[in-house]
This record gives sequence, C-alpha cells and structure tokens, in this order.
Amino acid sequence: MRLESRRLTRRRFVFALGAMTAGGLLAACGGAAATPTPAAAPTPTASTRQETTPTPTAAPVTTPTVAPTPTPRPAARKMRVTTIGAVSDAGIYIAMAKGYFAEVGIEIELDTAARTAGETIPLLSTGQLDISGGSFSAAHANAVAQGIRVPAVATKGSLSKGFGFHAIGVPKQAYERGDIRSVADLRGKKFAVTNDSGMDILEAERVLASGGLTLDDVELVVMRVPDMPAALQNEAIHAAELVEPTATIAIDQQGVAVALLRGDSLVQVIGDDFPIAGIFYGPHVANDRALAVAWMVAYLRGLRFYNEAVTSADRRQEVVEILKQYTPLKNDQLYQKMVWPGLRPDGRFDTSYLEAVQDIWLRRKSIQQKVPVEQLVDFSFLEEAAKQL
Repeated sequence: MRLESRRLTRRRFVFALGAMTAGGLLAACGGAAATPTPAAAPTPTASTRQETTPTPTAAPVTTPTVAPTPTPRPAARKMRVTTIGAVSDAGIYIAMAKGYFAEVGIEIELDTAARTAGETIPLLSTGQLDISGGSFSAAHANAVAQGIRVPAVATKGSLSKGFGFHAIGVPKQAYERGDIRSVADLRGKKFAVTNDSGMDILEAERVLASGGLTLDDVELVVMRVPDMPAALQNEAIHAAELVEPTATIAIDQQGVAVALLRGDSLVQVIGDDFPIAGIFYGPHVANDRALAVAWMVAYLRGLRFYNEAVTSADRRQEVVEILKQYTPLKNDQLYQKMVWPGLRPDGRFDTSYLEAVQDIWLRRKSIQQKVPVEQLVDFSFLEEAAKQL
C-alpha cells in the first residue's frame, strides 16, 4: 500500500513538472497565432542593479592630450668676427642679414677695429677673436710655423675677371698736371698699401713690374684703406691700392683720384683668381668641429646668395641694401659703378699665390722660413659644410 502511494505521488509530480514545462515552451513559442505583448522589464532598484547588472568591460583610460613642452632652444653662441667694412665682407654681412647664422645657433659680434694682420693673428691665437676676415700675411705664416693652428678656411675676396675690385689710384691733380700718367711714373714716389707683409705686397710687385719697376723703386707706405682718399687728395701719397668701396668713393664720388689700373686691367697684370683676403679660424674654433662647420654653412649660404645677386636685379638690390648697412658706401648709383669682388660660391681660392708671396716675405725678412701651403689652408670645413647644403 505504501509502495502504491509513493508511485502515485511520483506520477503526480512528473505530470505537474511536464505541465509546467509545456506551459513554459508554449509561452516561449507564443503559440501558433497571436504574438504576445512582451512584459515590461522591471525597473531595477539600486540593490538589484548592483546584483544583476553585468560589470561592463573597462574602457581604456584616455590620457588627456597635453601639448608637448617645447625644448628650450640653446642660447646662441656669440662669435666675435673682425671685418673692415669692405664689400668683400659681403658673405658675412648677407649671412647676418638673412638670418643664416641665427639658423645655426650663432650670433655674430662684429669687430671693426683697425688692426694690421700682425695684431689680428695674436688675438685669434689667444681666443680674443674667434674669426678674422683679412689679408693673407706673413704674421699668419709665422704663427703656423710656430705650431699655432689658425687656418685660412675660405675666400674673402679674390681679384678675378669681371670682379677686379681693386684700383691703383693716383692723385687727380698729379694726373691732370701730367706728373703721373702711368705706373712707370711712380719711380721714387710713395705707394700706399694696407700691409707691406701681406698679399698686397705681391699685388704691388706685379703692378710695378708692369711699368718696369720693382718694390725697391718706390717708397712703400702702410696705411688704412679709409685714410687713403684724403692722403691722395693732399698728395701725401702718390699711389694707393684702393679696395672697394673706397675705390668708388675716392674715384667716382669724391673725385680725388684717377685709376691707372682698375677691374680687368688690373687682373690682367696680377693674375686671375688672385686671393687678397681670406677667412681665418682661431685655434679654439678650428678645434670645435661642429661649431666651425656650422659657421661655414651659414657663410657658404651668404656666398651663394651673393653670386646669385650678380645676375638677378632683385637680389642685387637686396645685397646693395645689406651692404649699405655695413659699409661706408650709401649711394645706390655708386653701387652701379662699383666693381664687385670675386667671392666664389664654393668658397675656395687659388692657393698657388700663397707659395709665390712667401718668396717675397722671405726676401724681405718678414718670415724666416716658408710654410707648406697645405699647412696654411684647410678647406675641409668648406667641404663638410657643402654636404649639408
């Protein structure tokens, strides 16, 4: 009886479970006809949200974009450079005015004190000057012979065809009187040069040779270029190597001098690509490779701009405006008459003249021994700078 009762109870339980399952399936399928209206989902309470809402996947943390702090630009390296206010300093002046030096982190402080090469080279050697733009000189050769590294690294003006920016000027009164009409008439006269132990002496020797004279046939007078026009006017001197823009000032503006040789006529006498002046590095600059090359990059850009200006009217006028800031020549019309200096865009010059001039220095006892040209000149800074342009 108990067994029968248990079986009956089990059948009732299974039936009830089947009924519940069938009802669930019918509810899920929705029957064959009507679509049931879904019941509204219960609004969860705060507690049920906490229990039933699935934990969302954590979104990646977004760091707010912060503008990068600009790296402070290092202070510009100030470099003291000596110039004489000549048109042949154009490469330096253009690089300053166009911001080429600033772009490589260099600030130029111009030193325009009137000094001889004998005074300038010691200042370079001791770091009181960083760079010099001046004449090749016996002082330079002597310093190198003593083991001081002050290399000539680039041109700062060569006399070449179309760019003979020197003139051999004589007093206008003496020319009009007929006293001095040719180089041959300079015998026994005072001949002014900027340096009697520089490249000027080779120029003077070749000029005098064109009139059948030697250096011993004249009285050499060392004089600053700006002082030459007044000395010619007063006939304190009888001839002078005038450098632009002083040549144009003395001959065309003031009318106190007449040129015996000027431009290409002078180049024919002394030789083409005749280097009058160069750029010289002090030892501390030459030994700082990065600084030395950076300076040369800016200078080369200045030289290239200068050479483009020769054939471009707009750029030529821009160069004129720059030169008017730094040289004593301020008149636009006189710039049209002026003979422009040769400044090769690659920065080089013919080094063979340094061999020839040392013969004169040695003969005049300005040097005790000749120095190999490769010790006087170092074009490697030019070469490295050119690769960066």
